[in-house]
Amino acid sequence: MNSQTSHASTRWSSSALLRLGALAALNAVVALALAPATTVLAAVNPPAYAAVASLTMMLPMLAALLVPRFGSATIVAFCTGIFLMVTPLGAIAVVALCGPALVLELVLLIGRFLRRRHRAEVAAASSDVSWATWLLACAAGGTAIAAMSLLVLAPGAATPELVALLFAIRVLTYAALGTLMRRLRAQLRSAGLV
Repeated sequence: MNSQTSHASTRWSSSALLRLGALAALNAVVALALAPATTVLAAVNPPAYAAVASLTMMLPMLAALLVPRFGSATIVAFCTGIFLMVTPLGAIAVVALCGPALVLELVLLIGRFLRRRHRAEVAAASSDVSWATWLLACAAGGTAIAAMSLLVLAPGAATPELVALLFAIRVLTYAALGTLMRRLRAQLRSAGLV
């Protein structure tokens, strides 16, 4: 492999960047539409907030599947966070979206590395990860946002039961959304759209 080939393989293709841009724009619309509800729910009902706010990770998850390259989900999450800076969340929206996306991608990166290491002949044919790795990555993202949420919970409200409930809601919601996005990707593929 010469240096020109190596350099070309590190670049993002135009089609990949266009997909990520479209997903980021759509996710920003979804997140901005959810902002009034999440603003109210954050103060009145933290468990409902955890479930509804998790919806903003659907398209970063889809990005990780459609453009299976480290950074895809984080780029979509970052762009969405920039748009959400106009909401009451402000700059924390960038961190709240990028943190789980980055954790998800790190788990996927490790999964892809292990798959290549143990199944070199399959690695060249597919950069996809197993369902188990995908669900683990989604659950890890949910765990990351649940841990980050503890920083903004009112100290008196953070009972052990509430903390456990929030962790369970985030992890299960992220896993469910990950399952939906993986099925959506399969439908898009069978329709010949990706």
